[in-house]
Parts: sequence; structure tokens; C-alpha cells
Amino acid sequence: MGEAIAYYDPGADITCQHVSGNVGGRCVGFPTARQTGGPSGISDTGLGVLIVDNPAANTQVFGVTSHDVAVNGYVNIMRAPKVVPVECSAGVVIGDYVTTGADGRIAKSTTGQAAVGRALSAGALGTFAAVLLFPGNVAAP
Repeated sequence: MGEAIAYYDPGADITCQHVSGNVGGRCVGFPTARQTGGPSGISDTGLGVLIVDNPAANTQVFGVTSHDVAVNGYVNIMRAPKVVPVECSAGVVIGDYVTTGADGRIAKSTTGQAAVGRALSAGALGTFAAVLLFPGNVAAP
């Protein structure tokens, strides 16, 4: 997928540097650092953007990449409470609570696992499902 565009867009995207690179429509973990230069991006020493990477499996995520990004490239991270397309690593159906794998793709959560959102469309391995991103920690029921 060349570009993942939000289905509903009430939140604010954040431009980040992705240290590993990934394709659009995959989850990222919480920032691990910030470039020099401060959050305003006005600096002679750096852009001041947050630095993200692929998430750990079954954990809360920072958001979803809006497009393909090269190693150490810049990408907009779509954040909750948006409904965004996310690539599936296994089948999901409408209403499933979904968790993330270490590659940023989603699968159905099992009871007690951290859920990053809820599927609003069905998806299969390698396809994209519409996901309502959760803004905080939610355990799948």
C-alpha cells in the first residue's frame, strides 16, 4: 500500500522519524527519543521530531504510518481516535478487538491482550482493515 488515508480524521497527525522504516498502514510503538531542535522544529541543529520504531507485540501503540517510509525517513503518524486502514497479519472480522505484532500488522486480540483498536471492516492476511484506534490502554474482553 503506497499511502494509507484515514477514513475519519478527528485527531492530529504527528510527523516522526522511523528508525527501521516500514510500509504505510502499520502500527508504530511509542517514541523512544526526540531529535535535537525541540518540538517546534525551529533549530540550526535538528528538526526536533519524535523518533519511533516498530512496536513490541501485543502492546499499546503510538499510531499508524500514513505512507511507506524508508529507514530513518519521516512519516506522519495517524493517532487515535481516528479510523484508519491497518494491514492484517491474520483474519479479522467487524467488531474484533485487535492487537499488533512486532512488524506493526494487526490480528485479533485474545482475552486480556492489549488491544490497539477495534475492526470496523473485515480483513485477511496481507489486506487492510478499517480500525478505530484506541487512545489508551484497553484489554480485550
